[in-house]
Amino acid sequence: MPKTLTENFVEQFKLCKVTASETVGIIAELGQKEEYVSAAVAAARQLGASALVLHASSLSNPNLPPYEADGREVAPLLAAAGECDIVIDVTVGGLIHSDVRTRITGNGKRMLFVAEPNDVLERLAGNIELREAVENGGNKLRAGSTLHVTSAAGTDLTADISGENLPITHQWGYVDEPGRWDHWPSGFVACFPNDRTAEGRIVLQPGDALIPWQRYVRDTVTIEVEKGFIQEIKGDGADAHVLRDYFEAWNDSEVWALSHMGWGLLERARWSAFDVYDPRSLYGQELRSTAGNFMWSTGSNRFANRETPAHLDVPMRNCTVEIDGVAVVRDGKLVSE
Repeated sequence: MPKTLTENFVEQFKLCKVTASETVGIIAELGQKEEYVSAAVAAARQLGASALVLHASSLSNPNLPPYEADGREVAPLLAAAGECDIVIDVTVGGLIHSDVRTRITGNGKRMLFVAEPNDVLERLAGNIELREAVENGGNKLRAGSTLHVTSAAGTDLTADISGENLPITHQWGYVDEPGRWDHWPSGFVACFPNDRTAEGRIVLQPGDALIPWQRYVRDTVTIEVEKGFIQEIKGDGADAHVLRDYFEAWNDSEVWALSHMGWGLLERARWSAFDVYDPRSLYGQELRSTAGNFMWSTGSNRFANRETPAHLDVPMRNCTVEIDGVAVVRDGKLVSE
């Protein structure tokens, strides 16, 4: 029998090692996702922890300009969150690329973003086996020098991932260590290649995904990349036009940059989610996490001091991902050890 949202929060908080001596902070937007706020508070109390709800008027970014950040609520928000041991982000758009997230985790606090429907949260909950697979992928990235992605459709992209300080994102869906951020649910590993080193071509095929638009690609799009930036978007169908229009709308060269790259590791995640659910009820994490997908993104990259609210994640099927010539994904399937 499916669990209630509160029951799933209780199980998640156990994974996050929430104890009775801790305070759980919940960051939310006024009038939005109140059922998540209530469930998080109830779960914290069931475990004997205290709960503090921090409501801001609005923290989500629009999908199109004009946009100008209003930072007046950030300072008091950070001050209150700083008194909590773990912070749960249930804002609509998430604080993933914001200074708020960086400063909370930078002070050693655990931070968890929650956005998906209840049954997705339950079905894709993380575990130790997933964590080990994600950490193993991160170790391969850390030991590598060149990331090379190809596909039968024509994708041929390389990026420099050398260096001991390569930023790597490990997402297995829970936070049980100080200073850790994650997104429940999750199951992928990604890195931020050395800035301006991505070179080559990306060919999107029908059925690939565009997030946060929460839909599948409808026709073939060819994207030319030089020195880490998209130089040209080619295609006769609607998607090429829409992508060009979106990037041009911001009138900002930073939105054309490539950001993180990685692959999915969650076998329970299904590519069909955008058709099974109302796609606007989803944050897209299931598509990001499907085992063997190659995912790349655009725009924001805090490691390159690139701040922009324009950010797309693009999971792709049927790609081969190699690190220094050794495949970790072949034709969209994970390569076993």
